[in-house]
Order: sequence, then structure tokens, then C-alpha cells
Amino acid sequence: FRAMMNNFAIAISLGLQYGVPLEEFVEAFIFTRFEPAGLVSGNDSIKNATSILDYVFRELAVSYLDRYDLAHVTPEVGNTALGKGVSEDKGPGSQQGLPATQFVSKGLTRGRVKDQSLMLVPNPVEADSINSPVKAMQTSVSTALKAATALKQDYQPEPGRITETLLTPEVEQAATQPAHRSQTSLRAEAQMKGYVGEACPECQNFTLVRNGTCLKCDTCGATTGCS
Repeated sequence: FRAMMNNFAIAISLGLQYGVPLEEFVEAFIFTRFEPAGLVSGNDSIKNATSILDYVFRELAVSYLDRYDLAHVTPEVGNTALGKGVSEDKGPGSQQGLPATQFVSKGLTRGRVKDQSLMLVPNPVEADSINSPVKAMQTSVSTALKAATALKQDYQPEPGRITETLLTPEVEQAATQPAHRSQTSLRAEAQMKGYVGEACPECQNFTLVRNGTCLKCDTCGATTGCS
């Protein structure tokens, strides 16, 4: 029986893929009667089925065709249902975002809190602005690859020539210049070395560190009166 149902499901899937409307399957297989049949538990809409095929196609009709006439209980109607208040009179265009049930299987989300999750759809202008850095990066990479392909040489130059070509005057000047450091990093480094912030009386460098009760200069080695 299980193998027969598996192959029947494959046949229905192929029919849907080749354009057979789901309504045709629903009208053909609901109300079919064979065992097992009876009460259904765990489903908020379908409470009774005359066969497995009847249950399956009722579920498909309710979930994907909104055929609540085939359901025994409508999920929105019950003794514990509450009204939506003022928002019930608003049109569908006033929703902030799209319900997640439009993007996932209704069979998975039906029976849970309605509109529990919202999927926000960004403005097309904002989406373009978000994607613009990516597009710019892709364009620059494509341009660089094209330039590298255009400048490809048929021979392998010597390593010395490559070094001489790459080391332009601007590169050499940038390599010789020390990296600019912020005042915060310099102050933190001075505190880590123990500098007290006073100038040496001999060399005038601010490299005095505590040496017992006196101060000693790390640059010239002079002390402030103590040995």
C-alpha cells in the first residue's frame, strides 16, 4: 500500500509539472471512499475523511486553492476568534510588508498564528543604492581583469626588471616615509614604556622614567641628581 501511494504521489507531481490544474485533481479525488477512513486529529480544518486520497486533496484544496468550502472548520472562525478592530476595514495595500505565508508552503504555516512573520520588501530605489557598491566593485574587478589580459606578455621578464618597473618614485617615497601615527597611540606607547612626561635636563627628550626616587633618561642615561 505504501509503495502504491508513493507512486501515486509521483504521478500527481508529474501531472502538476506538466500543467494539469490542481482543481482537476481535487474534483476527481475528493469524496473517494475506502479504508482507512474516519476522524482526523491534528488538523485545524479537516476533521473527517472518507479515505486517504480524500484527506490529501482536501488539504491541498484548503492550503493552495483557498477552498474552505471543503474544510469542516474554517481556522478564522471559532468560539475563541477575535476581531481585527480598525485594521479589519483597511485594504490589503495598507499592510507593512508581505506575510511569510506567500513565500512558504501554506501547509506549513496554516494553523499557526496568522501573519506571525513578515517579510519586508525594500524599495527598488533603496535596493539599487544597496547594490551599487557591489556593482561598482564588480565593474572595477572586470576592468582590472580586462587590463591584465590586454597587457599580458608572451615572455617572462627577469625578476630585476619587474622590481624596477614596480618601484616607481611615488612608491619609493611612500616606502621611505614613516607611517603616520595618532597622538592616542603615541601616548599609550609612552605610558607602556613608563615615561613620566617630563623633559630630560640634558637632551630635552621626554623619555624620563622612574628610577627609585629619581628619574632616569632612556635616551642619554642622565639622572635627576641621584645615582
